[in-house]
Amino acid sequence: MLPFRVSANMSLGSMMCTRCDEGFEPHERIVNSNGQLWHTQCFVCAQCFRQFQDGIFYEFEGRKYCEKDFHILFAPCCNKCNDFVIGRVIKAMAANWHPDCFTCERCSIPLADSGFIRNQNRALCHDCNRKEKEVGLGKHVCNKCHGVIDDAPLRFRGEVY
Repeated sequence: MLPFRVSANMSLGSMMCTRCDEGFEPHERIVNSNGQLWHTQCFVCAQCFRQFQDGIFYEFEGRKYCEKDFHILFAPCCNKCNDFVIGRVIKAMAANWHPDCFTCERCSIPLADSGFIRNQNRALCHDCNRKEKEVGLGKHVCNKCHGVIDDAPLRFRGEVY
């Protein structure tokens, strides 16, 4: 994708710019991207029409975009941090997430690779979901270790242990 110069021995007659469909001048700098030829001033973002900073662009459905416009138009936003998700996207709970942002709402462990249970519209890990069910059955959960207390709980300052 680096610009190159047309040399005298190259045939200019059949070479046309992909964007403006005009020919090239001898010794003119040309951009070659995947076999398509462009004038340097024609090789621009399909959205903002600016040249690509450092030659970096993203392609979608045959159109080339600068990084900023590509993110705005096509990259999903993380439901937790609101940043663009580039790379692996977790789609869960009718939202998009970074793998590290999709966590259990009780204990905060990542759920991307371990799975989750939807409980009252919250994403919970399997352990926390089990504890929630047991609390619903009248059992207590230890305030320190978060384990289920099968026997009579010890109460201290309003908390159960």
